[in-house]
Amino acid sequence: MNDHRTYDRSAPDAAERSTAAAGAAIEPAEFARWLEDRAEPLAERWLASVRGRQDSLGDGVEELVGGFLHLLLRLFPLTLGPLRAPAEALWAQSAELFGSLSAQRGLAAGEVIEEFQSLRECIIRLMWASPPDTEPSRLALREVLRLNRVIDQGVTHASVGHTDALFFALFQGSGVPESLTDDARYEIREQLQAIETEVADLYQALHGG
Repeated sequence: MNDHRTYDRSAPDAAERSTAAAGAAIEPAEFARWLEDRAEPLAERWLASVRGRQDSLGDGVEELVGGFLHLLLRLFPLTLGPLRAPAEALWAQSAELFGSLSAQRGLAAGEVIEEFQSLRECIIRLMWASPPDTEPSRLALREVLRLNRVIDQGVTHASVGHTDALFFALFQGSGVPESLTDDARYEIREQLQAIETEVADLYQALHGG
């Protein structure tokens, strides 16, 4: 028996509805700009979270840690855009240096992971409190997955930096990473400044300045 039912071809099918919904989601460039505009307050939230995990960061250490967090939050938006490849390389380098610093601060491997993981919570809280374009419905799973991927890479490389610092200390015979002497802080600042220069160059290339 033939089926003579008619269908309204003007009504969107499931695939068309899915495409339309996906088209309404925030674009990666918008999400990157949202992160870039909120880098400073996010860095302050992250630093507050790090402070809350220790009684005191010590003289000169908080400034150094704060410098790392501000650098990482300035770099983060670049890992989501067209300059993703060089930005991710700098992200990995910065995270490893952060892990090495954490070892010199006397933190255990799990503490390093917790400090870096707290960035995820800071961003997600802000995403829902002040979402891009003030439309929570435009936040797609894609952005959350991309966010998690970049942070997970940071966690991995921070752990590598921490482990390398411990291995180097063991290789030297002490078994304890070098403490944060004035010379050690100076060397870390020099490396941070070098990365900051490269990040500034990426922003200049991105914005055509």
